[in-house]
Amino acid sequence: MKIIHTSDIHLDSPLTSRLSPERIKERRRELLSGFGRLVDEARIIGAEAIIIAGDLFDSGRVSKRALDTAISIITEAKDITFFYLQGNHEGDALVRSVTELPENLKLFGNEWTYFEMGDVTVAGRNSICEGMFDSLSLSPSQTNIVVLHGELRDRCASPETVGIKDAVGKNIDYLALGHYHSYYTAAIDDRGAAVYSGTPEGRGFDEVGEKGYVALSARGGRVIHSFRSFAKRRLHIVNVELDGAVRTSEISDRAARALSDIPRGDIVRLELCGRYYPSLWKDTDGLMREFGERFYYFEIKDTSRIAINPEDYKHDMSLKGEFIRTVSADDSLDEETKERIIACGINALMGEELFEG
Repeated sequence: MKIIHTSDIHLDSPLTSRLSPERIKERRRELLSGFGRLVDEARIIGAEAIIIAGDLFDSGRVSKRALDTAISIITEAKDITFFYLQGNHEGDALVRSVTELPENLKLFGNEWTYFEMGDVTVAGRNSICEGMFDSLSLSPSQTNIVVLHGELRDRCASPETVGIKDAVGKNIDYLALGHYHSYYTAAIDDRGAAVYSGTPEGRGFDEVGEKGYVALSARGGRVIHSFRSFAKRRLHIVNVELDGAVRTSEISDRAARALSDIPRGDIVRLELCGRYYPSLWKDTDGLMREFGERFYYFEIKDTSRIAINPEDYKHDMSLKGEFIRTVSADDSLDEETKERIIACGINALMGEELFEG
């Protein structure tokens, strides 16, 4: 039997980022259509079920459009069984909002709820509490999949904590987890593994890297799983070190090399970092003009710091030298403040935008 494990889809996410209003609308449509693509993916690999381990929606207030779209996708996929667990973001929004649920949509309760599919048992519960694994009853002769939404820790404690040590010896072959937005796996015991599928589509720069779902194959009393990339667009944070650069063109060259393998439809933050010489002109406007239209969204973040050795300007009779010596000699300023003042002053002397922040 083949099954897809997904979670944290976050339909109806507000996407409060720097995207333009038009792109925000487009990305919301992509998230909605992505759920449909996931069902198509299930058919392609021959999956009989899709496990949604929480946070199908972004909050307890779900728009009619998102709700109708999700229910329609599930209803039309009559050949696939959906096992749906409530997440911490959405709560019982789905149950409250839909008067008649599709027959192929199976919901977990606040206590352990069990479903049988041949020799596979799927168990789960919406609420997490200390000692909850004590009441979990799974046959050692079955292939057992458990679905939970929470933060994986050693022991169950807070309402959102899943204790991996508490799951030892409970006949779990696969613990399908939601809540953490990147793929992650850890052994429970000799029999089973705890796995986060991660979100199928990144929404912000805290969700960079590969995003997708987990494909399960339950056979011979074992569950074999593999992560599969799925996201329509990946998010990237690309670091460009300024150390040693003496010309503006070097920054552009380094950025071009760092960005060369990123698909044009992806979302990118270029981060300038390291330490740079006071004479280096960081032409961020020029970088935006050069690379801004190449990607779906592109931004620049500057965390670089100016490399100042006051001794290098001891005999410099220029205005810049005098300015650096004056600021460096001010004992009322800490080193970080001195750097910021010097960077701001040099930017002004070179005709650049003043230092932000």
